[in-house]
Amino acid sequence: LKSKIEFKNVSFKYENHGKLILNNLNLTIPKGNSVALAGISGAGKSTVADLITLLIKPNKGHILIDGINSNNINNQFWRSKIGYVSQESIIFNDTIKNNIDLLGILKNKNSYKDINKIQKAAKMAFIHEFIQSLPNGYDTLVGDRGIRLSGGQRQRLFIARELFRNPSLLILDEATSSLDVDSESKIQKSIDFLKGSITTLIITHRLSTIKNVDNIFLIDKGKIIQEGNFEKLSSAKSDLFYKLLKLSN
Repeated sequence: LKSKIEFKNVSFKYENHGKLILNNLNLTIPKGNSVALAGISGAGKSTVADLITLLIKPNKGHILIDGINSNNINNQFWRSKIGYVSQESIIFNDTIKNNIDLLGILKNKNSYKDINKIQKAAKMAFIHEFIQSLPNGYDTLVGDRGIRLSGGQRQRLFIARELFRNPSLLILDEATSSLDVDSESKIQKSIDFLKGSITTLIITHRLSTIKNVDNIFLIDKGKIIQEGNFEKLSSAKSDLFYKLLKLSN
């Protein structure tokens, strides 16, 4: 990802489903920006993510990545450049450092150089201090499905794993919807920290996580109805914006 991702008049509906999920959608995600797609459930937000990851193809219109039509892009190569964090964090019964380097990329996780790489990802996910406070630090066993960690800690460990892979694009799909306020604020700090270095797309129906993103697209019934930063949308007195704001409180 060298410049931007563009949706040009993109429409999509599932086979044998008469209703359009997306209808002539246009949006641009510049490299290095933090962008949010906000809307109520069923608005089409996750469909946008599925299109960006090339899991599905538009029925109409084009998706361009650095000006190249998505039909001409190697799916596997592009997906290797994407970090994806969903609402359900997947944590394995292993050490924290093995959960971050899940694919075993590093040959010697005990070396100074390699542990620094793992710690860098943890710091970006704002979980490093918590890990350091544990008696066994990065060698701590987290238990089956991360049972020894809180929901927020599991989610931040999940984010650290995706950041460790050094993605060009990080997608957070309702990643904070089931978290408490404190855990959500730490993930918000991580999003703010990544601005300018990793392109970030946040999909959410809650606005509390996205107050500092570069641009927010309000999506309703498969269409972008408004866009702007948090301050601009706050002053526009949008009914949808205030409905989502109420859900965030």
